[in-house]
Amino acid sequence: MASNMILGSADWNLWPIGTDYEITFPEFKKAGISNLELGIYQPSTELSPENCTRISRLAEIHKIEITAALFSLTPDKWPHGAFSNTNSSFLRECAYFFESLQRMGVKYANIWTGADLPNANQKEVQYTLRELNELAKSYSGVVSIEYKADTVFPDGHTLANQLSGLSHIKVLVDTGHAFALEEDAVKLIQDLDSRNLLGALHLGDAMAGDSDADLPCGRVHDFSEILKTLTEIEFAGTANFDLYGAAVDELGPGPHNILNESVKHISKTMQEIS
Repeated sequence: MASNMILGSADWNLWPIGTDYEITFPEFKKAGISNLELGIYQPSTELSPENCTRISRLAEIHKIEITAALFSLTPDKWPHGAFSNTNSSFLRECAYFFESLQRMGVKYANIWTGADLPNANQKEVQYTLRELNELAKSYSGVVSIEYKADTVFPDGHTLANQLSGLSHIKVLVDTGHAFALEEDAVKLIQDLDSRNLLGALHLGDAMAGDSDADLPCGRVHDFSEILKTLTEIEFAGTANFDLYGAAVDELGPGPHNILNESVKHISKTMQEIS
């Protein structure tokens, strides 16, 4: 079993029932989830000292561990880009993001961009990555960027190459995104680990070509080889279910059932390979 892995869930998987932590934290606990990754859009607002204190208090009450946070860069909030726009407030928000997580004792700081497209200015992207790397040096945890099709970080190998020479930024592998791109997730994980670039994981499933599906783990693909590989490399980072696409599907079974399906599949598979 991948005993060192910190298995948990993204909190946005239950946003369809409510976005307040007072609603979601106890629901995750009922589902057997104790480790959570927070979805954040504006760190300077959502991770203010007052909010951080409230999050920590509610986490303690409900016996939840905040193990990670994802700073999501959506096109509506960053219409002119973030990584590709050096005039934006992106780096200032990142500094706030890291400082807030440091105070809260959160060890995994993740970033995803849907605001920077494949045709983004690469010179600005590389400049921002270098500056982000400098900011990351002051954070005691792990900073990772999540790749996704149709963004400036379109796949795992491309992102790894973009991070070449940067000491403090790693790759977040979302298995659903990998399946959608028809990547060999096992080989990718092994390659990133060999280069000390594997930072964190999101767990989900997908059919080829559907990066937004976020299906429950095991719906399409068998996760046994992935979990075996994580055990072999002694992966000790966070692995959080990211099932938002399926959770908000009005024709689906609902967010609780989607989450439970994933928990059952991963738990069963981990028992089988142990």
